[in-house]
Parts: sequence; C-alpha cells; structure tokens
Amino acid sequence: MRKLITAVVAVSLVFLCIPAAHAGHSPSTIEQFAAASPGVLQELLQKGELIFLDNARPGEPQFVTAVTLFNAPIAEVFSTITDYTHYAGNIPQTTEVKVLRKKGNVWDVSYKVEFKFSILSEHANYTLEQVLDPPRSITWTRIAGNLDTVDGSWKLIPIDNGNKTIGFYRVYTDISSLGFLIKYMLEKQPVLNTAISTSSALVYTKAMQKWVDGKGKR
Repeated sequence: MRKLITAVVAVSLVFLCIPAAHAGHSPSTIEQFAAASPGVLQELLQKGELIFLDNARPGEPQFVTAVTLFNAPIAEVFSTITDYTHYAGNIPQTTEVKVLRKKGNVWDVSYKVEFKFSILSEHANYTLEQVLDPPRSITWTRIAGNLDTVDGSWKLIPIDNGNKTIGFYRVYTDISSLGFLIKYMLEKQPVLNTAISTSSALVYTKAMQKWVDGKGKR
C-alpha cells in the first residue's frame, strides 16, 4: 500500500510540473518517469486508467492527461491510433474521421464528433494538423472548425520487453465555442469544463484500449 501511495504522488508531481501552455509532453520527462518505476505504474494501470490535471495558472488552459495500459506492442498501438477511417465504429460519439492531406509526417485530419452533456447535444466539426513521430508520439493543434482550440498529444512507451505499451493521452478542448448555451453553462459552473474534459478523455482512452486489445484476441 505504501508503495502504491508513493507511486501516485510521484506520477502526480511529474504531470503537475508540465507547463499547461504546451500541447505536448516533454518526451524526456515521461520516459524518465516510466524508466524509474515502470513496474509500479503498470501495477496501477492494471486496475484501470489514471487521470491527471495540469496545475494551470489563472487564464491558462486546463490540460487533462489520461494514462492507460495497452496489452500490445507499441507499433500495433500506434497503427490503431492512426487508423482514422475506422474511428466511427470504435470510438464513441465519433461519426466521421478523414485524412484530408498527408505531407510527410504532417497529416491534416478532419473530425465530426457529437458532444453530449446531460440533455444537451452539440456537433463539433474540426480539422487538426497532426505531427506523427512513429511509433512513439502524435501531437496536434486545431487549424479549422467550430471549436476554437483543440490541442493535445499521444505519447507511447514500450514496457514488459516490448509486449505492452503505456499510453499518455493529453488534451485541451475549448468546448465553450460550441454555442451560447454551452458557454453560459460553463461560465455559471466552471467546474463543468474539467468534468466534461475528464470524462471525455477517459471514454476515449478506454475505447482505444478496447480496440487495440481486441485486435490481439482475434
């Protein structure tokens, strides 16, 4: 128990020290932590995903980081994450994803997503410029669409002699730009933004884990 508590504190400190203004993690920070306690982190992830919030200062975006364990090699995980044509059948609330342009490792990818908040439902259409560094990372930023900001990254680290992969999914989305009612609700209850971002990150990473691990069982 003491070992697990120490691990939670250590992981939290790593993520709280990451500047919230940057879309991607520092690879060295993540890799150093994973190298220091890969077994303990793996033990924690066996119980489910971990979620962390950046210690954002007033006026800075609140990034959410979800950490998950894939029972698959890193190349297979990266291949699934970038299998955009099959997102609609595997990722909840996603209706369509298309790769619009490829220029080397820079891809422009369009998304159509349905955001559901209690009795409200809003549709988001946006395009991300994604920079791929296979098989270890993907970083992105919004370049078009009805969401003002969508920044984030995937960072992947192989463990267990390459048989498994730890994934760090970090994202910030400005959902207030979806409409007046959403903006009004967030102004009245700012904590909703964190709650929605956290739940969305968990739903996405759990679906991605299920998708990746399902391929290995076929």
